[in-house]
Amino acid sequence: METGDTAVNVSVNQALEFILNRCFINPGSEDLNAAETLNRVLSSDIRATRDVPRFDNSAMDGFLFLTEDLTHGRKTFHVAGEIRPEYRQPAPIEPGTSSRIMTGAPVPNGNYSVVPVELVKEQNGSVTVLQIPARNPIRQKGEGYRKGGTVLEKGALIRPYEMGLIIESGNKTCRVLKKLRLAIQVTGTEIDENMDSNGPVLEALAASWPGVDAKRWPVLKDNPDAVTQRMEELRESADIVITTGGISAGRYDYLPESMKSLGADVIVRKVRQKPGGPFTVTRLGGIPFFHLPGNPVSAVFTAEYYTRRLIRHLTGMKSGVGQAFITNRIENNRSAKTLFLTGNLGFDSEKRLTVTTESNMHSHLMQLYKGNHAYVRIEPETVVQPGDVVEITPFSNTGILFSD
Repeated sequence: METGDTAVNVSVNQALEFILNRCFINPGSEDLNAAETLNRVLSSDIRATRDVPRFDNSAMDGFLFLTEDLTHGRKTFHVAGEIRPEYRQPAPIEPGTSSRIMTGAPVPNGNYSVVPVELVKEQNGSVTVLQIPARNPIRQKGEGYRKGGTVLEKGALIRPYEMGLIIESGNKTCRVLKKLRLAIQVTGTEIDENMDSNGPVLEALAASWPGVDAKRWPVLKDNPDAVTQRMEELRESADIVITTGGISAGRYDYLPESMKSLGADVIVRKVRQKPGGPFTVTRLGGIPFFHLPGNPVSAVFTAEYYTRRLIRHLTGMKSGVGQAFITNRIENNRSAKTLFLTGNLGFDSEKRLTVTTESNMHSHLMQLYKGNHAYVRIEPETVVQPGDVVEITPFSNTGILFSD
């Protein structure tokens, strides 16, 4: 149900809608050296400053011939020279001769063919062609992209491959989104700083999210004044805040009252889901606070499913959610809650993406993540049969992302 601007005890879709539509952050942009942009998000298109390749060049080590000589059936040629990658204006080849050519070396203007070294026989300064390759291994000027063409679009994640593409296209710098400052605050007097698992795990997860600068704060004890003061400090120092614990109706759960006393707006209060039902989102001074349950699995799940989703949305990236064919039967027909399970991804005999789930997902069993790759969403009051299509959300470090 919705109460004013608050979604209370709502479905997963309603919670996502409220979060994505009511949490606004503009991280701004900055220009960086292309070699320093790993795991950042482009805030403007990248255009090639030159043709790539910049000139016709050989894709393999071999020998260069006039195409006409080969098509006329000639087999043996005098090796008249050598063309290396550092050459920029190689001389044309005379009819009846050839030149040794290296990978990446330029090809003279004209109609030429390269025969790989594996398909010739060299002897006494001559070379005999044993076989003409089906495809002429010459890379044409601009076949990768032309000068002025779009190489990468705004919103692209810069992995090592994209970084290489940016540099190869002649761009020494590029404009990326500034990093979002993410604060992580674990609460609870019972939590020993040295035994805290939520803080380090969430910090490590957030560090893998594109365009995020994560900082973990010291464990916050259950003291109402201390909680209120820390929430103010977090608001002033971060763009997004994650807290764990202290959001239920327990005697020492001071977080809801502290946020209320500071004038925070409640965006989402409880979601019909398992795990992570008490999950809450507030907004204080324009800063979204994700209040996660204290149970480790619930905390990790809600951070990956909701906080990461908002960050991808704010940076212009796709949600990262996909689909797979489930291999086992799951019953959720007696619950009004959306069930999330962990699952192992694979491929069937038809090379379709599949997922095999755990039978249940307990809030206190972190071993459920071992050997698995994604969350599997099972809708309320449904029975899923093998072969049905289900929604999956890969874990942060799975290396799999979907473009919707």
